[in-house]
Amino acid sequence: MLSVAACGCLGESPPGAAAPAEDSGLRIITEDFPPYNYINEDGNISGQSTDVVNGILERLNMKADIELMPWGDGYNIVLNEPGTALYSTGRTTEREPLFKWVGPIASYETVLYAKADSGIEIDSLEAAKKAESIAVVRDDSRQQFLTENGFENLILCEDDTECIRKLMDGEAVLWFGSSANAEEIAFKAGYDPAALSAVYPVRTVGLYIAFNPVVPDETVLKWQDALDSMKADGTYDTILAEYDLTEPGSAVEYGPETALFALMSYCDGRIASVQRGLETAAVTFEAASGDWQEIKPVLTEIEDNEPDARMWYSYTNGTYYTVVDGLASANLMNRSYFPLVLSGQESVGTVVVSYSTGKSTAIVAVPVKDGDDVTGVLGASVYLEGITEALKDELPGTVFYAVDKEGKFALNSDTGLISQEVMVNDGNTSFGRAVEYMLFTGEGSVEYESQGKNWNAEFRKSPLTGWIYAVAESA
Repeated sequence: MLSVAACGCLGESPPGAAAPAEDSGLRIITEDFPPYNYINEDGNISGQSTDVVNGILERLNMKADIELMPWGDGYNIVLNEPGTALYSTGRTTEREPLFKWVGPIASYETVLYAKADSGIEIDSLEAAKKAESIAVVRDDSRQQFLTENGFENLILCEDDTECIRKLMDGEAVLWFGSSANAEEIAFKAGYDPAALSAVYPVRTVGLYIAFNPVVPDETVLKWQDALDSMKADGTYDTILAEYDLTEPGSAVEYGPETALFALMSYCDGRIASVQRGLETAAVTFEAASGDWQEIKPVLTEIEDNEPDARMWYSYTNGTYYTVVDGLASANLMNRSYFPLVLSGQESVGTVVVSYSTGKSTAIVAVPVKDGDDVTGVLGASVYLEGITEALKDELPGTVFYAVDKEGKFALNSDTGLISQEVMVNDGNTSFGRAVEYMLFTGEGSVEYESQGKNWNAEFRKSPLTGWIYAVAESA
């Protein structure tokens, strides 16, 4: 375990100098997870997230010791000890009530890796369940995500370096890592990064500073305000640039109204295309048969034309099949959209994390009917990160987002926020109140403050999905 002092000064301040930094009263913990937090060549704790944390402390005129230790140890300390904080922590639905949060300070993509010469191909999260073993860091958000999705083939490690070593030694068949640091971790473990093969990208996760829930709200608010001020004056962007990381800025190539029209047209067009394909398939003899072997070729043709989606068929009891995996291990009965489809109506646009792929998706579900009776459901899970990345290419530099009817981000130019619940994270903020106004009004413009900046947003409700689309410019 390593420890360094952050933002502290020794000796008395000369006349006219700023007051010496006060002790923050916090024990701050991190792990070795480059480029966000790691030990540099000088033996100091460094990294993009570390620079952000130190910048917050400096703005608050405070100092604190930052300790580096295995993730599981730090995670359990901050869960149980008052006056503690942990970064860089993935903010997930499972963790939401366990901590108080400041951020986002970064985001990273989670990926399943295999040995390059293994010949392993993974087309879904469901397929990964059938792998002999997956190495993952204990108590990390990646491990919690896999456990939540019913994985029982996990090898728990203290850090990602141990994960790679187990993968390369043959103790594990897959490693659940991140594209942000896989090469660096491979070097650190003593392996050529070319020996790794990324076999399945899963999802992007937002990274935050997590505080023990006993830490006063006033303290957490001061930290958030300091982070927001770093984002407002460009300090945060400068830190990102130092580590070759980027974030979307304000709309630069298109006015907000033009960008909003392009955003809606592109996204609704993609989803409507999938919907039309499923509607056509739902009235075929194959769908009416209820026989998966008959239905699969029909859905395969639709999926071939829409690579950013996974097609599936479900019986009315929630048992379902996907084109790639066949019979799935999960059940759809607890999905919020399922009762609506069983009643005979279509459901378009509900945001969920897919059981079969692990990705943030928008659901398109169409009932298969025999007269008035629903006999099955044809569905598609449309990959929201894929659509978002395509929109970033179409609308470079634009800040955009969409919120579904249940209050989740369906799209966000900050990809790590997709599928997060807006009202849970931001309900009492200026942005949260703006989203409430958008959902209630359906069309117009609104001003709000977020991350230290004032924003003007043009928004409109989609008649197809019920999503509120918005494009924002900093005022």
